[in-house]
Amino acid sequence: MGICMKNYKDRLLGRLLQKHTRNNTLCVLLSVLALTLPVYTISIQSYEIEPVIPQESRVLSTGWTHIDSGVTQDLNNVFFICLNRGTIVGDEGVILRSGDGGNNWVAQNSGVMENLYGVSYYGYNVILAVGTSGTILLTNNSGTNWTTLQTGMMGTYFSCQMVNETVGVAVGVNAIFQPFFTRTNDGWDTWESSSFYIEHDSVFYEGRLTDVFFLNTSVGLATAIVDIPMGGAIVRTTDGGSTWETVLFYNEALLSIGFTNESIGYAVGDHGTIVQTSDGGQSWQQGETGVSTLLWAVDFTNQTSGTVVGDNGIILRTENGGSDWIQQSSGTPVNLLSLQYVTDRFGIVVGEQGVILRTETGGNPEDVTPPETICTISGTLFEDVYISDVLVTLNATDDITGVDTTMYKLDEALWETYSEPFSVTKDGSHLLRFYSIDNAGNIEEEKTYEFTIQHPPNLQITMTGGFGIKIQIKNLGSTNLTNEPWNLSLQGGMILFGKQRTGDLTINAAEEITLNALVFGIGKPTMTFTIASTQKTVKGTVFLFFVRF
Repeated sequence: MGICMKNYKDRLLGRLLQKHTRNNTLCVLLSVLALTLPVYTISIQSYEIEPVIPQESRVLSTGWTHIDSGVTQDLNNVFFICLNRGTIVGDEGVILRSGDGGNNWVAQNSGVMENLYGVSYYGYNVILAVGTSGTILLTNNSGTNWTTLQTGMMGTYFSCQMVNETVGVAVGVNAIFQPFFTRTNDGWDTWESSSFYIEHDSVFYEGRLTDVFFLNTSVGLATAIVDIPMGGAIVRTTDGGSTWETVLFYNEALLSIGFTNESIGYAVGDHGTIVQTSDGGQSWQQGETGVSTLLWAVDFTNQTSGTVVGDNGIILRTENGGSDWIQQSSGTPVNLLSLQYVTDRFGIVVGEQGVILRTETGGNPEDVTPPETICTISGTLFEDVYISDVLVTLNATDDITGVDTTMYKLDEALWETYSEPFSVTKDGSHLLRFYSIDNAGNIEEEKTYEFTIQHPPNLQITMTGGFGIKIQIKNLGSTNLTNEPWNLSLQGGMILFGKQRTGDLTINAAEEITLNALVFGIGKPTMTFTIASTQKTVKGTVFLFFVRF
């Protein structure tokens, strides 16, 4: 759910207070009005955000199509209820509706000239829109007729949400610069508003709520701008908005928040900020986008695929849950203020000067190139045979849309989805088949990799002297050895006969076999017996036919 509160950017540049000027006379009157609203304090939970190492962003050629909006006003928020029906709201009361998946847009009569910053659907027909002057608009017929429920107030709503058919919420700032929350439990027949301060270390701060996301009718979260010192916060409620606690107090303004499920959520803000939660917003960890641009909105369609938009036409895309972000080319330099993905591939982005962008490829250029998968085998290699367990690693890459899935099949087993390196322990010859599929559906041609494992047998070798050399081999393992080559080598001294002996040996599990090797010579050679990668080396003395160790 993206927030299009571009006035915050203006405030950083000295413009935000143009719409919220602190006039001394006006503040006296507004203070009286504010006293009619309940004021809540909020408690703060401990948090810790670890710094991360910046990553480098890559820019892909555009996969976005520019759509004619028919207007020049800034477009602040977009919401689609299905593949076809969507609504955009903007400055000067602009409301646009599409019934064909965002290809064409028709202007609707909002009945107001206030800037509209938030829009939300419930079902196909109920649409809520909010904006400056405390404006709340509602339609029950997809915008054919809009009803002005409230306007002319001293305050601004920046975001809204229809939680279900009857419960709706809106957040913003009131006339005396307090975070402001409004809720209905009866489909906006009636509603109640409250304000509070953002607390940190027992200090209460003014601010404004920039975006809201309720996980259910009780648990909700909102991003915030903290006025002095300039920064941001995330507040959380578990009682439907009656009370709020600060779960993150941050040094950057936070403008947008969204969740993929009741546990995993993201928030973005100034200077490329992104933070992530995996416990329903109770704690937050810092991520890294690789940019320093003001980010206005974030939207994840699942736990891996997400998009962020921001100033200067920036669009960032991740396919791995935010671990890496790829910068996409939007084809426009204007500030992009909001987005929504209806599916993993179909999304709409809106921004200043009436800009609408549309994609059916996840924002990526058309991808007809399959991914490439590289297989790496790790283990102890003896000649061309592995004499240890091996670790198989499959590394797939795709520079356009990213890798969706890697599949593999070992020997006669079934095909499996690769998720992490796996071990192969069984002796014998193995055939590995594998391929990958990218996010555009391109399938790599199947590849193969062959390897052999033969673990060293558990052999006990004893060498004794006398008339020649007596070698006793005992198979302590559970594997039978058949026609296993062996070698006896004597190095050193003057050996005239028996310096090198070879042969084949079959020895079953738990069996013991004795070899006798005749030698003739004189000296003190080093004697090495090798079988099945097992060696036994001893130093002995040879005198004619006799050997002594």
